[in-house]
Amino acid sequence: MEQLDGKVAVVTGAASGMGKAFAKRFAAEGMKVVAADIQAQALARTVDELRAAGAAALGVPTDVSSAESVRRLAEAASREFGDVHLLCNNAGVEGYLDGAIWEATDKDWEWTVGVNFWSVVHGIRAFVPRMLAHGQPAHIVNTCSMTAVVAAGNMYGITKHAVLALTEVLAADLRKRRARIGVTALCPGTIATNLFHGSRNRPEHLRNDEEPPGAREGRELRERMHAVLANGMPPEEVADKLVAAIRANAAYLLTDHEWDERIISRHRAILAGAVGPAADPQLADGVAR
Repeated sequence: MEQLDGKVAVVTGAASGMGKAFAKRFAAEGMKVVAADIQAQALARTVDELRAAGAAALGVPTDVSSAESVRRLAEAASREFGDVHLLCNNAGVEGYLDGAIWEATDKDWEWTVGVNFWSVVHGIRAFVPRMLAHGQPAHIVNTCSMTAVVAAGNMYGITKHAVLALTEVLAADLRKRRARIGVTALCPGTIATNLFHGSRNRPEHLRNDEEPPGAREGRELRERMHAVLANGMPPEEVADKLVAAIRANAAYLLTDHEWDERIISRHRAILAGAVGPAADPQLADGVAR
């Protein structure tokens, strides 16, 4: 999909961070942009900025953890602009960071897995059949994480490993169909986003009735990591790299090579059958993006 001008892009998580940067970058390429996010007011600001810059843009408030909500997103995009050529499954939250994995509640699992993993499943199911039907060159970007290629350290890492595996299976299935749809697994490192403030959007019905044992430590960790991310790569730089990756039909996009040793050591440990490398506690057990 080398030609982007005049094509239609759908971006989830577009109200802030990388999603917003992607939407603006695609618009700069001449694409029509459908921006989706659960934060309605912030989403409206993104759409206003896109339109002020001369882009054709539509905002669709979307709960990506809901299959029905994502289906409505696909229908809205089709009604407004016709065929969709580029899908960025980009929404995500930091998830459960409040203790040992066995202490996580059903609500913690439902929230974290719902936003980080099921959102990608819903996006694929809603958009891939439509892309196959129109038969034009198209592309799908799934936001994984550097935590998807190093030793997982928490629930976020679990979901990102799952998204990477899903992305690889999707790409293989599309190749078997000889589909004109490329797939990129985007693995961001430390990016200047509000990832660690994702709990602000946690639905009331998925909030625990009582604080988990590590709630205070979790709050402190979130603030420390928010400060770390503030000094990370600008989302606009990731957007530039992503456009190049789409045009090159790259299967993987790692935003940097600062994590290379951790990637290598994990795979060496797997091959050796050794105890896996410990995640870096200063990086929230390896949470990136």
